[in-house]
Amino acid sequence: MDTNTKGFVTAIPWTLALHILLPYAWISSGYRGLFWAWETRDLAFFSMLTVLILLSACSSLLIWNLIAKGVHFYRVGVVLAMLHTGYIAMAEKRHTLLILVFLLFAAGITLAEKIAQALRRPYYDSRRRWWESYPKPLPGLRAFLFPCEGSEQSCSVRLSNFGSQGCFVFSEDRKIPFTAGFIRIESGDRILLEAVVDPVISTKDGFGLGLRFQDGAYAGDWSKDLKDYLGFLRRSGYEVS
Repeated sequence: MDTNTKGFVTAIPWTLALHILLPYAWISSGYRGLFWAWETRDLAFFSMLTVLILLSACSSLLIWNLIAKGVHFYRVGVVLAMLHTGYIAMAEKRHTLLILVFLLFAAGITLAEKIAQALRRPYYDSRRRWWESYPKPLPGLRAFLFPCEGSEQSCSVRLSNFGSQGCFVFSEDRKIPFTAGFIRIESGDRILLEAVVDPVISTKDGFGLGLRFQDGAYAGDWSKDLKDYLGFLRRSGYEVS
């Protein structure tokens, strides 16, 4: 299972509610903590649960639109839930509950980093700034997209992000078909990489496309040239994945 898909990382923020539900269920046997909160209409419990659901919705929406600030909403929810449930554990002198609180906090921080790493993958991040009409192309590179390997029908594009997992390409004068299945990347007069790709996302105007390399696409003869060129771009001050 690929845990870097947009659908998977978008679903992660909806686990925030568990950060309060599980400690209340754990605080007493038979889920009596949850029943008590429900029967007494505990304001602190329902207020925090509402806040966590709102943060989950905001975070999930932003992540679905590949906006990195969505991770911050998720982190805020993790910290708020930890402070709330940690206070309950200390006030009720349920010190063993602190173990669960700590484990949930650690899991939340780990998942937040997972989301951040996924959003930094080259096929999700075009590197375009909000004031730019088009992203800044990587120097010395040109790429050609083909419907499939061996096809003679090609589409010339520019690369704005490039890494070992995939790339982001764009065109300034035409829409890029979402059916691309093969890419050839050239540097000067030599072929840097030829790989089978899977289209992952397309920009709203259709002029940008995120492409994920299939497993093993950059193995073998392509591996050293690709790694050397990525290192050269990093040393030159360009952000590549």
